[in-house]
Amino acid sequence: MTENKALALAPLITPFAFTFYAYMSDVPGFNMDKGLLNFIGLFIGLTLAAIPVAYIYMFFIGGKFYGIFKRKRKVNFFTITLGSVFVADIPMLLIWPATQGEEFYLTLQLFSFVGLMVGLNCWFLLNLDKFRSKFHSGN
Repeated sequence: MTENKALALAPLITPFAFTFYAYMSDVPGFNMDKGLLNFIGLFIGLTLAAIPVAYIYMFFIGGKFYGIFKRKRKVNFFTITLGSVFVADIPMLLIWPATQGEEFYLTLQLFSFVGLMVGLNCWFLLNLDKFRSKFHSGN
């Protein structure tokens, strides 16, 4: 898969990763206490809000970091995944001095997890052709 396709498809995991972590962290609304329809409504709203933001981050921030690492030939599993975590945490790090409380740390964990999942997805998509060739050569 080409780099442009991988960078374009990787952010699509954002609402799924966000919803999974919110469900596991027992975030109100995402824990299904108010029913399945409320959960589905939150998921659809989250998808409509998160996908554009994820693409803005991927193309204007993540893509630039990827280009820098690519020119220096430092693109690997760690730079992609940890770089995605850092890029996802940028807004949280900007508001960190003005915040207090446990909600900030839960949100930081949530953003970090989503960044990690986007990074893993991007790394997987970048290496998809290698995985396919290894899988098909074994058969």
